[in-house]
Amino acid sequence: MITESALSQSTVFGYQTVQLASNDLQSSGSPVIIVHLAVLSSYNVLIVGAGVAGPALAHALATKTSDKCRAPLRIAPLERSLSKPDRIVAELLQPGGVTALKQLGLESCLEDLGSVSLLGYHILRGEQGICASFPEGHDARAFEHGAFIMALRDRAQRAPNVDVIETTVISLIENEDTHRVIVVHASKAGGQPESYFADLVIVANGSLFKFRTAVLGSMPYEPVQRGYLAGLILKDLKLPVSQYATMIVLERAGPVVLFELPDNEYRMLVELKESPPDLKEYILRDIVPQLPSSIRAPILNALETSRVRRAPHYYLPPTKQGERNKAGVFLLGDSSNMRHPLTAGGMTVALNDVVILSDLLAHIESFGNWDEISAVLRKWHHMRKPLASTINIMSMSWAGIFSAHDTLMIVGEAFDIMQEGTFRFYGKDVKYSHEPMSLLAAGILKSPSLLVRNSITMVVFSIWVLFTHPRPGNKYAPRFYEYPLLLIKALNVIWTIGVVMGPVMWAEM
Repeated sequence: MITESALSQSTVFGYQTVQLASNDLQSSGSPVIIVHLAVLSSYNVLIVGAGVAGPALAHALATKTSDKCRAPLRIAPLERSLSKPDRIVAELLQPGGVTALKQLGLESCLEDLGSVSLLGYHILRGEQGICASFPEGHDARAFEHGAFIMALRDRAQRAPNVDVIETTVISLIENEDTHRVIVVHASKAGGQPESYFADLVIVANGSLFKFRTAVLGSMPYEPVQRGYLAGLILKDLKLPVSQYATMIVLERAGPVVLFELPDNEYRMLVELKESPPDLKEYILRDIVPQLPSSIRAPILNALETSRVRRAPHYYLPPTKQGERNKAGVFLLGDSSNMRHPLTAGGMTVALNDVVILSDLLAHIESFGNWDEISAVLRKWHHMRKPLASTINIMSMSWAGIFSAHDTLMIVGEAFDIMQEGTFRFYGKDVKYSHEPMSLLAAGILKSPSLLVRNSITMVVFSIWVLFTHPRPGNKYAPRFYEYPLLLIKALNVIWTIGVVMGPVMWAEM
């Protein structure tokens, strides 16, 4: 156990610093450490992590005023490294995320980067193609991930009373009497461990947060790895439709997503269920031959001249906070909720969470009052659901349908039937893709029930296509004597979509 005792009689943000004993949430049975609270760096809010959500929240809390606040808030995001991050994901912000960024007053982070405007998705499957546009007046933005993060950090640092600190968090320390987290123990590179005192600690340091269970207690769900994304930067690529991200649905692989970045660069992402031993060989053998011939040359050149990188992705349903979790701390962003990256909805969810949370926290009288904070967290959980649940369900469902490969034949056939029906439905007219793109754009339509209704429509239409249209390789529609077998296939489609969507919908309730 780590205990702390203060030799100072001073009060820091409402906490009397005499004889406080606390536990280290990381481990137990460790030696006793004496911490003098008189020399702690003290803040109203500490934010662990300075990726997307952390700097955005720091800026929002610093700039939103409240009549109840007697003095300006002191805020400090803590980040292991403030150097420019280099990642292959989080480079496409959906229209709903762009809207949230504007609501936070951070739209200049996009403009200063020269971000690329994307008007929708061009989805290919063999000879079939759908050009699905975002609703009029809305666009997505694509950018280099590292440059975007640096812009967010810069805006946070320039906000009043915000200190962005480069340090590695070692442990969260709680008061032994109140069991409230009051100190973050951290260490700068090559330096001695330091302690930071705060009324409130917000953890937003991504998917691999090691104190998740300690903060939330008995979690109903744990992060589950669902696969990998392989990433590659391409040069001088000409996409089939300009200003549209391209998604290519493949057989027994993929899908592949391509979109434009600034400076005539293009991002290529490949969905992988498992990481093959030789990633380049896998892409050359199983991916490139299925791509349109017009885009193969830049991809082959990139495979020869650059390294293919991979990153795991996880699914973690949200957990209601403010009831059973550790007092004085809560989770934000990927620390608390993750979904499949296929629909690029993660940053949109995070920024929308920041919009809602900062509005609620702006009316807090004291960040040291956990009862007030708990009430905010419970309200936030329900307010974020319409958008977050829509994106989570859609991302996991689309991933299940369009990235399904190497499955049992009977399951694979159900996915083929749904893919065929989906392409025929959305290919009929541009109006048929309006609702799905509004849901995908996230923040335009925030309705899980609408998503469910749309999914049911797709299943019904796919079954209708199964009975009335020729299957691949056939010239004629099915005959009446084939209907019994088709009925079995139709039931299999219904069962499969239930298996794909059911668990996610239950977890999001």
